[in-house]
Amino acid sequence: MEPLTLLGAPAWGWAAAALTLLTFLSQDMRRLRALALAANAAFIAYGVAAQLWPVLVLHLVLVPVNLWRLGQALRGPGAEAKGHGPGAAASRPAAGLAAARRARWPHARRAARCRGRATPRAQRQPSLDQA
Repeated sequence: MEPLTLLGAPAWGWAAAALTLLTFLSQDMRRLRALALAANAAFIAYGVAAQLWPVLVLHLVLVPVNLWRLGQALRGPGAEAKGHGPGAAASRPAAGLAAARRARWPHARRAARCRGRATPRAQRQPSLDQA
């Protein structure tokens, strides 16, 4: 008897489901990723034992994702902000937000300079009453 079928496919499926439930209850990101990796292993065993190929492929793909995110969590919250890791730029939302504003609203810089000052009457938009 193969080791994966020793417990039976339903047992692997229930174990995987329980581990997945524990990931949703976790408040610590490192624990969440470790539990997710354990759930991936159980789902892989379940997929092999029950010959459920979509389940197997999904969790084979999720293993490297969870390993990568666990590595990020172990490096600490400031690792990406200091320029380490692939999401370093994305972890600085203010810089990304300012760039997005400039791209979407090129007039925003001029409007920001005019804030607090009265706009000259010639540049004002006519109100609906005056039009």
